[in-house]
Amino acid sequence: MSQQWMFPVGIFWGVMVLGLVGSGKPLTTFDLWLDRHDAPVTAQANALSPVIDCINRVDVPWRIAYERYQSPEKSAEPARDWMADKRDFSDVPFYQQDVCSAKISEKLNILDYDKPLAEMAERYVQALEQVTPLTLNISAYQKVRFSSASYASPADTAAQFQPRTEDYLRASTALRQHVESLDLEQRQAQLKLIEARLGKDIHWTLLAYMIQARDTLNLISEGVKTASLTPQALAKTTADLQRAWDARQPFIHVQFPEPERNKLPRELWWQIDEPSQRYLDALNRLHRDWQNKAEPQRLSADFYAVTRGYDSVLNHYNRLARAEY
Repeated sequence: MSQQWMFPVGIFWGVMVLGLVGSGKPLTTFDLWLDRHDAPVTAQANALSPVIDCINRVDVPWRIAYERYQSPEKSAEPARDWMADKRDFSDVPFYQQDVCSAKISEKLNILDYDKPLAEMAERYVQALEQVTPLTLNISAYQKVRFSSASYASPADTAAQFQPRTEDYLRASTALRQHVESLDLEQRQAQLKLIEARLGKDIHWTLLAYMIQARDTLNLISEGVKTASLTPQALAKTTADLQRAWDARQPFIHVQFPEPERNKLPRELWWQIDEPSQRYLDALNRLHRDWQNKAEPQRLSADFYAVTRGYDSVLNHYNRLARAEY
């Protein structure tokens, strides 16, 4: 179908399906049908997005709270000051009902895209539902900052919590690993699609930065895990991220009328400004402390700040992107 027909046909079908909004699935099918006519990767990204949204809005803060549950002293360190931004990790139970229901695999099944992923998503939702009633009894999941004493929980809750947590983490880890590989492939394909259609514009630079932000964390995490990370590799990936960040400059200060399609990505650049600066600061601090032969405990704290810094970038990005895109 030619591009000139896409808009009128879309309007026609949009009117035809207005009466089906309450049924859910027909409208979802139509949504994917439109994306398929844009590009296969667009439909695949559409189908994957509910799973990613669930991971970002529920699984990430759940894991952060669980780390605090295991190590209460971490919440008291100065390097954790960014956690005081309650907007990052509040209202998780509400988000869970909203974005982590069994419907997260619906588009995957309709599109018949990666059946193992759909099954992993369904197992994850089941494990989440099992652990949630116990999670809500533990104050670590209700507060951004708290004292060690606030971890006290009923004995029966503690006894049931650990085995359900282990089931949850197994399901979560399997899902995250599978999603990450698929998502990276899609983002790279989308980057090429944007460049072919629009050039290296504001959309391209924003997506390129988010990909580099993730690549940076992956390289460091893998290097720490395998003890293969070097100060030189850390410096290089930090410099790559800084260049990707600096590429926004021509687009964020607009002194003339801009296309309507450019307004949202410009807002997203501003949305992630502060957490991105903190992420870069954490990376530079890790490199500086490593070069200065800091104590292992200090380096561990720096690495923790880097990983949480990326989580904050992603949370701020998704807060606006999921509402508008």
